[in-house]
Amino acid sequence: MGTTHCCKVDRVRATHGLSPPARFEGDLDSYLVARWTGEGETDSAGLRTLSEWFNKQVLKAIYRDHGRSDSSVRLDSDYEVLQGNDIPDHKRAELRSELADDGIDSETTTKQFIGKSTLSRHLKDCLDTTKDSSSAETEWEIDRVRVATNTYRSHLESALQSLGNKGRISDADGAQLQVQSYLSCPECPTRVTVEQAYEQGYVCADHRDD
Repeated sequence: MGTTHCCKVDRVRATHGLSPPARFEGDLDSYLVARWTGEGETDSAGLRTLSEWFNKQVLKAIYRDHGRSDSSVRLDSDYEVLQGNDIPDHKRAELRSELADDGIDSETTTKQFIGKSTLSRHLKDCLDTTKDSSSAETEWEIDRVRVATNTYRSHLESALQSLGNKGRISDADGAQLQVQSYLSCPECPTRVTVEQAYEQGYVCADHRDD
């Protein structure tokens, strides 16, 4: 008889052997609960942030299984193309073709991603967790970062398309554009995206303020 899982979150976790960050002492469920509720020294995170983190861990596991680079920049960029809004059809098609060349079925992959409601049910129903509404995370700051990034991307794509049409940059409109905002540690070469820093709560593990 096969193993019974409480829900999709548990099933996908088991399929890919997902685990929390190395700095966290506990299993994945404990990590999700701590991040959502803000237990201990962990900053409270919203359902969207947590579901996106979970989905990128799924993507990372699949990439590793197929020998594809799983750098944070690659994961952020590819995830945005697979799941983001206002992504040109040709860019999504190009990535899906690239994944297929590496033996990865993009449709099967995205079907394993979870949404906010799925994670909410896992936390509340499966793990019997509640969160004080007075401490709920509004996430307006990270939302503003995403809006600014998407606006910047849109302006760049428009300009590149024009440059391509004028012949100033050959195939500019067909090239893959990667737009990310980064934070650099003032003490060492460590560099992470703003969203990665938001998810983990710091820029550099070695030089963060305790």
